[in-house]
Amino acid sequence: MAAAQGEAKTVIYIHGIGNKPTAEVLRCQWDKALFGRGMGERTRLAYWVNRDRYPTPEPGTCGDRDQGPTINQAEQRVLSALGVAPSRRDLGELADALAGTPAESEMLHAMLEEMGATGTPQRGPGKRGLLDKVNEILLKMISAALLQDVHDFFFDKKRREAMERSLLDRMESGGGPFVVVAHSQGSMIAYEVLRKLDPAKYDVALFVTIGSPLGLPSVRSMFKRSIGKKKLPFPPCVRHWYNVADRQDPVALDGNLTDDIENPGQRFSNLQGADVNTDSPRNPHSGSGYLSNLHVRAKVREVVGVGFDQPVSNTVLIKDLSDQLEANGAEHRHEVLIELDKLPAGEGGREAARAALVARIRGLASETTKLKNEALDDEIYLEDNLQRFVSAKLTRFEIESLRNDYQALSFKRLWRDAGKRALLNQSRSVIQADAAQTAYRALGQKIGWAVLDTGIAAGHPHFYQKGKRDVVAAQWDCTVRGKPRKLLRADGVAFSKLDRNGHGTHVAGVIAGQCSAPVPGDGKEKVDFAGIAPLAQLYGFKVLDDDGNGRDSWIIKAVQQVADINDHAGELVIHGMNLSLGGYFDAESYGCGFTPLCNELRRLWRQGVVVVLAAGNEGLAWLVQNDGESYPANMDMTIGDPANLEDAIAVGSVHKGNPHSYGVSYFSSRGPTADGRHKPDVVAPGEKIISAHYGFKASDPSTWMVEMSGTSMAAPHVSGLIAGFLSVRREFIGFPDRVKQIVLNHCTDIGRDPYMQGKGIPNMIQMLAST
Repeated sequence: MAAAQGEAKTVIYIHGIGNKPTAEVLRCQWDKALFGRGMGERTRLAYWVNRDRYPTPEPGTCGDRDQGPTINQAEQRVLSALGVAPSRRDLGELADALAGTPAESEMLHAMLEEMGATGTPQRGPGKRGLLDKVNEILLKMISAALLQDVHDFFFDKKRREAMERSLLDRMESGGGPFVVVAHSQGSMIAYEVLRKLDPAKYDVALFVTIGSPLGLPSVRSMFKRSIGKKKLPFPPCVRHWYNVADRQDPVALDGNLTDDIENPGQRFSNLQGADVNTDSPRNPHSGSGYLSNLHVRAKVREVVGVGFDQPVSNTVLIKDLSDQLEANGAEHRHEVLIELDKLPAGEGGREAARAALVARIRGLASETTKLKNEALDDEIYLEDNLQRFVSAKLTRFEIESLRNDYQALSFKRLWRDAGKRALLNQSRSVIQADAAQTAYRALGQKIGWAVLDTGIAAGHPHFYQKGKRDVVAAQWDCTVRGKPRKLLRADGVAFSKLDRNGHGTHVAGVIAGQCSAPVPGDGKEKVDFAGIAPLAQLYGFKVLDDDGNGRDSWIIKAVQQVADINDHAGELVIHGMNLSLGGYFDAESYGCGFTPLCNELRRLWRQGVVVVLAAGNEGLAWLVQNDGESYPANMDMTIGDPANLEDAIAVGSVHKGNPHSYGVSYFSSRGPTADGRHKPDVVAPGEKIISAHYGFKASDPSTWMVEMSGTSMAAPHVSGLIAGFLSVRREFIGFPDRVKQIVLNHCTDIGRDPYMQGKGIPNMIQMLAST
């Protein structure tokens, strides 16, 4: 990893006793305590909480600290005021209940006595007393958690194997040399694992133990007994061991382990003293308190190098995918998009590199699934026909194994195959479509437009009337694994009822088509409905499933299909594309406007295809205040992905009839983009838009139309407007930059902030008149 300029490439954490928040939250808490920020692929967490004992994760956020078993400040004040003292007897009862033999009971009682949790004076080199009642309660909580977890480690074979497996899983996929940072009982687990590893296969540049129970004589005695030695053998795969202990930490009784380690030499060093833990004396066993110590931070940075924790680095495994690896178990399969690198030297070029990558993916996955050939590809949803990507559903081990071989396998990055979702008569006049059609006959004739959505109900009377009109030329289902098959009207229901959600049909009906039907919920009197460019030819691409959810890889498949259609024709058959969809954008994981999907859309734009995108519906959020109530708030910087792409036209929403009065829709996403650019580009009607209904009955016109709202409805207004414009001003076909500039230069300003309205509402009649 280019960012790791020191000896180690990956830091692995292993947490301590008791309940914890979810793994991705806990890793973030440790990252912030040790490095000051989230570290993404550079850190991993060995997570071993016993969910049978603690069914619900500890509440917490990335901004909190890992303080282990603790009581909050309000509870401390109440307990102190009441003079409440904890009972020592129930800890002894707990030890007896856990113990299965007299020997187990003896060991657990000895541990309690060493920690000062029995009421008798402590013994040993770290002798001290925790006198105030609050700290006695804290001691009881720590002791109870430690008793249970230590008992599991020494006397429950199944639980011990799970603990050890948690660390082995994070090391076996590669990524070394490692720094292993272990807190509390995590140090016992880590020691047991590391002492048995082959140094020829595993390289641990630094082993850091903080608040370690190895400082308790009873715990060391159990280790020595199981190993059969008088002293603890130094782990052969470890180059240096750094032990850290606060004098008031009851778990780390003996803060200096030098005399108890076999031949430590210069390989072992120790940090002990008062206030070593920055949360001491309130909580001297706090994990975040140890990690925040400046000496601990410096020791780790000395090994990982100065470039390791820089905010901008040459990342391979992108942060939001890295977070997902922590959030889910080892067996969970993640949707991954693998970006191929530039054309490598040698025979075969990119295709040879793709073949090697796919073979490696299949090899890794076959070991865990025990499947082969087509059954394996189906199980992991392998897509290897994308031009610049390979997508698959992979486990954490498989992903991290691929990441370590990224240079040999000639790929550039591992992205999360991000989810995308659908963004939910009168509106035509707002963009001056009626006047343009009357004066210029700007009807979209001989213009092709792709609709990337849930598919189109192509049998709807709005799109098809035998012998009169057939608006939908062809469709492709890109949600099915493999190269999408072209569907034509001759394919029957597969073509005519491809949309089983309704979103895509509604969007398509705003762009093109026409019919006469009653207004939904308003009697039986028919009204003429027409798309903004009623004569345009539509090409449907199903990239969202029947629930309105999709993946980047499905959308990229469709984008590349459009490019192939144009390439094979030798001219633009599809002149524009509408994407009324979007998703969450993590500015830490992606360059704004440079996600894999954005890059593919940019290539299509440069081929000459106009790309129109819905800005998103994240303009309103509900915020929980201190009183526990939720209040609405309009939010800036809510432009999603791919709407933040510069080489596209992003469309926000306004009222369909009175935009000057009602302005920008409350739900419409607002700019600027995360990197400071103006978005949306324009706004268009997106509230209560009536268009084609996928669940229609041909014999009942009252079922033909339906009302929807969202920037999803605003974007096809602009797609239709541009299709109509290009049908008359054909000299601009193939020049999307010029088209975009014409749109932006001829907008009606509705007097709102540019980060909300962009340039305003496009005016088709002005666009045509000026050109």
